Amino acid sequence: MVKGGRVVAAGYTQPAGHNHAEVEAIRRAGKRAAGSTLYVTLEPCCHFGQTPPCTDAIVAAGIVRVIAGMKDPYPKVNGGGVKILRQRGIRAEFIPARSRLARQIRLINQPFLKWVATGLPYVVVKAAVSLDGKIATRAGDSKWITGEAARADARLERSQCDAVIVGAGTVAADNPELAAHGPYKQKNLLRVIIDPRLSSDLEKKVFRDEFVFVAATGAAPAARQRTWALSGIRYHTFGKRKVSIAKLLAYLAAMGVRSVYVEGGSGVNGSWYDAALKDRRLIDRIIYYIAPKLIGGQAAVSAISGRGAVSVEAGLALKDPEYTILRPDIKVAGFVNYF
Repeated sequence: MVKGGRVVAAGYTQPAGHNHAEVEAIRRAGKRAAGSTLYVTLEPCCHFGQTPPCTDAIVAAGIVRVIAGMKDPYPKVNGGGVKILRQRGIRAEFIPARSRLARQIRLINQPFLKWVATGLPYVVVKAAVSLDGKIATRAGDSKWITGEAARADARLERSQCDAVIVGAGTVAADNPELAAHGPYKQKNLLRVIIDPRLSSDLEKKVFRDEFVFVAATGAAPAARQRTWALSGIRYHTFGKRKVSIAKLLAYLAAMGVRSVYVEGGSGVNGSWYDAALKDRRLIDRIIYYIAPKLIGGQAAVSAISGRGAVSVEAGLALKDPEYTILRPDIKVAGFVNYF
């Protein structure tokens, strides 16, 4: 929000069911909102959903101009927000759709755009590997394959998502916190553990508070199910013996999760990749941190297990890959899907 050439307030959308970015900025600006220009990455909503219309809040605040990064493709908006604002005497406009800024904004909005198009969360898959594609030695040693700069960058990438997903094996071997970091440190990141048999030790760090969810299967012993029921930790079954990735994503979407960060071990990565070979909606962006070192050995742990692709052509190819030097490592990131 800008007034007199100065930024008077800013805001970002809160978790599902809470304030949108426009309302947050207006709340923080107070009386300074009157006569201001509001810059938003997405057209303001104009319907009652989990929250009231942002267009009502903009009009009530006395904002005189709104510049939106792109049209909201959600059927109940889709240009209606800007139309209503104009009808109420506010100068509302979109930036040029083919501009560089518009392309950047569309990338920012990928999780929302995927949800509108498919009803599923946006999926980022991350791994830290050696030059020969290993994530651990034959003895299981994995700390640390990449350097501090790469690990810090990976934590920030994780923190920008709504949920992080790992397997029970990672929880048992590493006892990770899976917390948000940097400017997102106060964020309550949902920790999702894929644990088909509910075998995890409930004293592990990931179970420290209520922001955790476990994906299990019907193969979990009855005794373990009773233990988990008494613990109060949320869990749900997504298959008889193997967790269905598609069903898990649909369930998380219903919980309000719009983006997930998969940083599992070889087993989770393999299951996820095999599922994505059949349904390309299950992976949208891939990030690999590659260390300039070799591990070797058939028994060393590869980044992806499972069946894999039957041909090179059938594998997932990244669109518009970017390469970033994070000395001594290289970050390779690219898209599988654009929305």
